[in-house]
Amino acid sequence: MTDTSELKASSARPSDEMLPFLNNFHDIFTTIGVLILLGGLAVGAGQVMAGLGLDEGEQAFQNALMALIGGIAVFIWFLSALLVGKQRRILPGIVLSSVFGVTTMIVLVWGYAQFLIHGAGISEQSFEVAGDSVDNMEFGREAVMMVLAQLPVSIRFMPVVFGLAFLLPVAAYYFSYRLPYAGGLMGVGVVLTAVMTLLAFDPYTVIVWAPTINVAAGASLLLAGILFDARDPGRETRLAGTAFWLHFFAAPVLLGAVLNVTQTGWTFQESDFANPENLNLFAAMASDSAEATRLAITALTVIGIFALVSLLINRRALIVSGLVTAGVSIGIIVNSAGLGAGAVVAVTLLVLGGVVVVLGAAWNPVRRILLLPIPQVGPLGRIFPPVSAAEG
Repeated sequence: MTDTSELKASSARPSDEMLPFLNNFHDIFTTIGVLILLGGLAVGAGQVMAGLGLDEGEQAFQNALMALIGGIAVFIWFLSALLVGKQRRILPGIVLSSVFGVTTMIVLVWGYAQFLIHGAGISEQSFEVAGDSVDNMEFGREAVMMVLAQLPVSIRFMPVVFGLAFLLPVAAYYFSYRLPYAGGLMGVGVVLTAVMTLLAFDPYTVIVWAPTINVAAGASLLLAGILFDARDPGRETRLAGTAFWLHFFAAPVLLGAVLNVTQTGWTFQESDFANPENLNLFAAMASDSAEATRLAITALTVIGIFALVSLLINRRALIVSGLVTAGVSIGIIVNSAGLGAGAVVAVTLLVLGGVVVVLGAAWNPVRRILLLPIPQVGPLGRIFPPVSAAEG
């Protein structure tokens, strides 16, 4: 018989985050089956469409295709009721909720497009007329608002429809099955819909202030994650699981937004629209230039701030989301020293791996030092959970 003390010694420590995407190996086993089943549905749908003999692009072809996609979404919903709602399978739920969100969004957007074409009588000419009126005007608020004024209301609010088509399916999934991953997606959907609504009412502001708005969007997701964590400082309920995914989605959005601000400033200028290739962040980081090194240093600085915040709030998701960017940034800086390709890869992996291992080994001692000036009770104690004496 195994001694109770051995079981206790082998269990996770209180500060160790439990996996928010996996219960046990049965989750993996079930997910394999779900992926095979979904693959079979996709292949089967393709065979049905081929057997119907309809010409691609015809209305009948579209109707049949959307009916099949919608049918898959309905099937996923009922399968989720068993695996996620009843059995609380997390990893299968992540797969099912993702596919449900995508399939439902496709059907909803297609349905709205059909309304525009057959219900509102919208055609390509509607866009051409609006564009012709500003052919000789320079880009500015007046030109953008003039185009907007000549578009039908049903077209002007298309961005809102796209946002809602993403938000509503994942919100329905979250409130029905309480899956934390769907809650994280719902947070993304809320932020996306807010930005799309602003785009519908004032597209000029959204276009010009896009770098700032992206920073605000990422910061909103991060703040939402912190608020969810504050409601469950012990990391024991689905609120903490939802917070994990909010942090996970916030990190790449916020990192990319800050890098864009570094590259272009807080707003876009007219010259940026004249040379849109200069806005390509990936091309800038891939180039062998001082700009790439500057962006890499900025990325590492932001990831360093993420690491500090992660330590304070006891969340590793922010760091994990930035590991790829951190590796690329370290590689860019090392490459600027003129080393060979093999040496660049070796040094990058050694530095990145060493930092992660050190953080993992010294997580609690470092947290204890950082939290010394912060009260262990009250609102701050919930946002920055203290390290207990039992933790190393």
